[in-house]
Amino acid sequence: MNDIIALVGNPNCGKTTLFNALTGTYQKVGNWTGVTVEKKEGEYKKNKRIKIVDLPGLYALKTGANDETAAYKYLIKTPPKVIINVVDGTNLERNLYLTTELTTLKIPMVIAVNMCDQIEKKGDKLNDKELSKLFGVPVIPVSALKNFNVDELINVAINNEKKPFLHNLNDYKGKTTVNKRYDFIEKNIKNIINKPTIKMQTFTEKADNVLMHRVWGIPIFFAVMVLVYFLSINIGGLIGKKISYAFEVFSKTVEIKLIGAGVSEWIISLLCNAVISSIGGVTSFLPQILVLFALMAIIEESGYAARVAFLLDRFFRSFGLGGKSLLPMIVSCGCTVTGIMATRTIEGENERRMTVFLSPFMPCGAKTAVFAWFSTVFFSGSALIAASMYFLGILCVGIFGIILKRFNAFKSNNGGFLMEIPPLRFPSGKDVLFVLIEKVKEFTTKAGLIVFAVSVFLWLLMSVGVSGYVGSDIEKSFLFVIGNALKYLFYPLGFGSWQASVAIISGFFAKEAVVETLSLISQDVHTVFNSAYSAYAFMAFILLSPPCIASLATAHAELGKKWFLGMLLFQTLSAYIVSFVINSIGFLIERRLGLLLSVLIVIIIMLSVFYAIKYLKKSKCRLCKNCKKGEKCQRVKRFTI
Repeated sequence: MNDIIALVGNPNCGKTTLFNALTGTYQKVGNWTGVTVEKKEGEYKKNKRIKIVDLPGLYALKTGANDETAAYKYLIKTPPKVIINVVDGTNLERNLYLTTELTTLKIPMVIAVNMCDQIEKKGDKLNDKELSKLFGVPVIPVSALKNFNVDELINVAINNEKKPFLHNLNDYKGKTTVNKRYDFIEKNIKNIINKPTIKMQTFTEKADNVLMHRVWGIPIFFAVMVLVYFLSINIGGLIGKKISYAFEVFSKTVEIKLIGAGVSEWIISLLCNAVISSIGGVTSFLPQILVLFALMAIIEESGYAARVAFLLDRFFRSFGLGGKSLLPMIVSCGCTVTGIMATRTIEGENERRMTVFLSPFMPCGAKTAVFAWFSTVFFSGSALIAASMYFLGILCVGIFGIILKRFNAFKSNNGGFLMEIPPLRFPSGKDVLFVLIEKVKEFTTKAGLIVFAVSVFLWLLMSVGVSGYVGSDIEKSFLFVIGNALKYLFYPLGFGSWQASVAIISGFFAKEAVVETLSLISQDVHTVFNSAYSAYAFMAFILLSPPCIASLATAHAELGKKWFLGMLLFQTLSAYIVSFVINSIGFLIERRLGLLLSVLIVIIIMLSVFYAIKYLKKSKCRLCKNCKKGEKCQRVKRFTI
């Protein structure tokens, strides 16, 4: 039977880094709160009998939060052999509150004081013997990042049978249990951590004066994102072009050889135009993705992502989203699937539902690669255009968040933002490398295979029609018939071509497939769009329309059928409205009718949406509970704006 060791601690205390060091595996880590949203399990790499469980970070055992409740239930229903309470040594006073609560479980425990190297850098001194005496359990200083003392930690844990205790709480009479615990920690912390008498301003504090400045913070964030896209386009894009050219030469060579060998035309077309072309497209995409995700990993690992969340807090709170909704939004910039799963940390059902509806508006990794490609093809490699998608996503979260907040089903009463701002640190090369390895695996095994399958399927539809194999006469193919029938829906958006319609459909399987589809079915992609404005409108549609099929499956599991269908409709309409506005502004500017008319159109559209919602809320049935069919609704007044 396996010996189970549970890692328990506050968010961002280094549990997942310790889990990776112990198991030799890689789980997502980040220098910010809320990365682990469900428990992870693995075997200790030096003894397969020992099972390690990494529980979601929690500040207290019973708070009502989904992630914290799940961790508490696990500890109660399936008590591990021993708990390793991971505490952040640089923030010991806050971390020890959870330690005082863990004593009530009466499960053998070891305290792992993580980031012991950072304690020394701050000039502090840890008295681990005093801490051990205070709780009656072993205390091991470790550095999970540098793999220091982690094996010693397991050896002590597996042989430990000491149950923690907490005494002297009766000394704090007349106070609640929570206050007694805090007073207990405050009284004893001076004996555990010896701080220098003269405190120097740290690098993090100096940097935060600039990075989190109320005026310069947002412009700096914008500059950082522009730099990320600039490097991704100019380094990854350059390598990608060389790979693409190599595959083109290879495809032509194979085609000439097969023609000389007398192979059938349809076999040559399948092999060269579908198989080799799609493999080349996926491979040429990879360098850009690697550069992009390496830079995004550096932003996360350095602790800057948490500062961005703090900067955007006031903006998000203005339309009813609390602090915990920020995390899924930021996580969605990496992967929408993970972002939607991260909403489990949100207590309020209404706020959680609203976050699931809005978080796909943030550009995931697949979308950012598409934006980088569009910027290269249509906007001379402008990093500003690609980076603007982030801010368009944030703006749309705000605008449509205000609209959703008008409905009772999305109203939230959450208060202020409580989030730990981690210290800035130099990113770990090992963690960045792990991110790149995982992204390569994910892209080649998931997105790459989907893009390949979509490409072959599109070739089949493009090469076959009612009369059979149509060859280069695409207008007789099934694909043209499908795309041509759908294109009229997108005429008002500026990309009413059958190629754009097909690309949008392929994007539902994997957003990366949008680029491969346009490359496969159009000889000159510039002819697909009416203008640069319509190309930008198309980028906006890809940004805001429902995410890929994997994300949709996750959203369905989190929302249920009714709200999932509502989410699909909401995101599709949002994408359509925003794309229409962008294309209309571009149309008016190009026709030199003036910016004033463009602004007027925007105002008219927004007012129309506002009053349409107001009318619907006053007159339409809201499917209230206990509603009897045929009776006049008695709750109309509650929905009046």
